[in-house]
Amino acid sequence: MLSECPTCDATVPSTFMLIGNQVVLEIRCPACGPVREAHEDVLFRQNVRSDHPDSPTHTYGGTKINPVVRGLPRTLETLCPECSCNILGRYYVKNGRVMIEKTCPQHGYFRDCINSDVRVYLRANYWTFEEQPGLTNPKVTHAVSCPSDCGLCNQHQSTAVLANIDLTNRCNLTCPVCFANANDAGYVHEPSFEEVEREIMQLLDCRPTPCTSVQFSGGEPTIHTRFHDIVRRARELGMTNIQVATNGITHANLEFAQRSKEAGLHTLYLQFDGLDDRIYKAVRGEELLEKKLQAIANCRKVGLKVCLVPTIIKSDNDDQVAKIFDFAVANADVTSAISYQPVVFTGRINRRELERKRYTLGDLAHAIHDHTGAELDRDFFPLSFVTPLSRLLSALERKPKIASSCHSDCAFGTYFLVAPEQYPGQPTRERVVPIPRVFDIARLFTEMNTLAKSLEKKQRISRLDQLRVFWLFLKNYNPKAAPPDLTVMRFIRSIQGCVSKSDGRSSRAESENYKTLMCAGMHFQDRYNYDVERVKRCVIHYSTPDGIYPFCTYNSGPTYRPFIEAMWSTPNEEWIRAHPGQRIVPPSSPNAVLPWAGRFGTDPDEDESWRTLERDDGRLARYLSLPVVGGVGGQSKVGGRKGGCGAGCGCA
Repeated sequence: MLSECPTCDATVPSTFMLIGNQVVLEIRCPACGPVREAHEDVLFRQNVRSDHPDSPTHTYGGTKINPVVRGLPRTLETLCPECSCNILGRYYVKNGRVMIEKTCPQHGYFRDCINSDVRVYLRANYWTFEEQPGLTNPKVTHAVSCPSDCGLCNQHQSTAVLANIDLTNRCNLTCPVCFANANDAGYVHEPSFEEVEREIMQLLDCRPTPCTSVQFSGGEPTIHTRFHDIVRRARELGMTNIQVATNGITHANLEFAQRSKEAGLHTLYLQFDGLDDRIYKAVRGEELLEKKLQAIANCRKVGLKVCLVPTIIKSDNDDQVAKIFDFAVANADVTSAISYQPVVFTGRINRRELERKRYTLGDLAHAIHDHTGAELDRDFFPLSFVTPLSRLLSALERKPKIASSCHSDCAFGTYFLVAPEQYPGQPTRERVVPIPRVFDIARLFTEMNTLAKSLEKKQRISRLDQLRVFWLFLKNYNPKAAPPDLTVMRFIRSIQGCVSKSDGRSSRAESENYKTLMCAGMHFQDRYNYDVERVKRCVIHYSTPDGIYPFCTYNSGPTYRPFIEAMWSTPNEEWIRAHPGQRIVPPSSPNAVLPWAGRFGTDPDEDESWRTLERDDGRLARYLSLPVVGGVGGQSKVGGRKGGCGAGCGCA
């Protein structure tokens, strides 16, 4: 393979090898001389165990679980951006950034930025808990290669926190940044009411934890002729959280919004790229700001919640991050969350353009820190950090709860308490308080995980056990940092409402729970930054006519979407004849924001020769005297090395 020389930055030959049970990369630079770097690894080293002693070692389907690797540099199984073959790659640190590099035998060398701040990356990587063992009833039971044997399989480790169901690939916009590439396909994929019902049922049939949160997507799902009937049926079948990923155009109509509320819709997952129509003109092809503001106003009137979903493109609209945050705080009565989504590159792009456009979770964390004062070393956590809360509620209520057991690279952010405005024009920084400022969240969730383990072993939960839960919150509470009207019990009810949607939407909750704002980045994968271990832990799934797929195999990587849609679709001309009065918007303008290209399928002749590393058996004796250079130590939390996350934040 090829690697970046750590001294002169040239791209030079390199070789991974095993020395004992240590994976080492030998970089051979003609100008600077050879050097070896020791790598963290779970692909080739034997008997690597999780630093959580009771973490499961295998999925329910019998597949070995590779534990999370906390240090850098490290090896990973990744994909070639051109042919989608599984190849070997590595994460490494360069100028304070976490980088990925990989070499395809056919298509050559690729490099990308994973995170712009190694400190942010290591903090997220540190705060993960026990692995999850996946499904007891996966559809694919004998998968041997991820992600090419998908749909969900015995190798998958997480159950769904939220599942998407595409109602149509038609859209009333032609956005060049769309996963679905909806109007260019040449066919219409639009499942019937009965087909959608079956896709809902296969989510509810997942075991041991059914998926009860669904997001209807597309295309633009609200243009499906039976959209409200489908929402109503999802509620009747037992979905407790129903949302729609939408551009907001249809909900700018008050009557449509009212019908959505009456049908059982809870949340608009609203495409919201900024507060400047020039951005919408460039990214979405139309000036849309007024329609989005009207949709939000209508949601306020009818009682729907809104999650703002900006697609962030570096140098294009990253200056909108703070403005979107201010807007969400000003509208906290209707806006419950912001899900910033760094742009995903679904086609070919040259390296210079990739580096210029790539926006990472580290960039987002710094932008939020600069604007709100939230501290990078205290207030930000990966989404997977909240799994102890799900585990505790499951132990207390004796029924399974959704667990956000995604990879730490997938999502990163924090929760804010939003205080009422004290005077007109009060700065946002004065109104928001990061929850980790009020509670020692790190200690709270660590102790919560320990308590949950002990409660799981009990036959019944006593009153004393419930008091122990209250004591956990009380002893980690800092009243001096809290808003004056926030009590421990009010906080407990508020976060319980975040996990249990039925509790969070009660009339009492609406009036008594403290307003919170989730501010997080969801960085979905593309072939440039793909990590197979991430997709095995994916918690955002797609329910399709062909089964259930992780988000980052359906929309990227092997990209199953076009194949599945094509199998259950109708050619455009035939569909138009059968649906008079309905329309298919013409294809996107060639003046796209990014040089998108067509998607590629998997290669049946996938080369996996990298799976066997060269062992240093003396043939490379002239290099044996070279020092093995260590990297950034990822520190284990349980029974391992001390010193915290390795990011210098002071945790231990």
